[in-house]
Amino acid sequence: MFHPDAVTEFHPVPPSSTKTPSSKTKAAAKPAADPGARRRALVGWGAFVAVLLAIGAAGYFGRATVVRLWPPAALFYETVGLPVEPPGTGLQLQNVRSEQKAEDGKAALLVEGQIVNVSETLRTVPALRVTALGADRQPLRNWTVAPVPPQILPGEIATFRDVQADAAGVLEVMITFDGGR
Repeated sequence: MFHPDAVTEFHPVPPSSTKTPSSKTKAAAKPAADPGARRRALVGWGAFVAVLLAIGAAGYFGRATVVRLWPPAALFYETVGLPVEPPGTGLQLQNVRSEQKAEDGKAALLVEGQIVNVSETLRTVPALRVTALGADRQPLRNWTVAPVPPQILPGEIATFRDVQADAAGVLEVMITFDGGR
């Protein structure tokens, strides 16, 4: 019960605020933006886009190199409509011969021939991979030979000639376009 002589204190409770701060209050509470931050962000995004474009251009214009380094990429390029010609496309080997001869008392291997451009356009002549085969057609060793000249017009001929010392055991030679150039 209430006693008249009792000391009573009242502490008013502040009313609950259900209102949201006005936009003026929000703007005042937000820290001022760094004027150079937007510029740095634009430069960063510009650099990112430039790197992506450079990678795309390298993948497009260097697709022959990409396929040479990673052959499964040829399927990707073909799928997106950018087929990659294999090395030696439009070129044909002719008058190829190999011969064993004695040089300084040891068996040497002479490999020579021609490459003709049978296409309608200028072609870069890739290096040739020569594989020396022994008994049971087992590879003994391989090396590359650079034809001369490195580019030929339609109908023109490039030649190659190479002599390898110590050709003992070589029974056959296989020559293919290397594409490593």
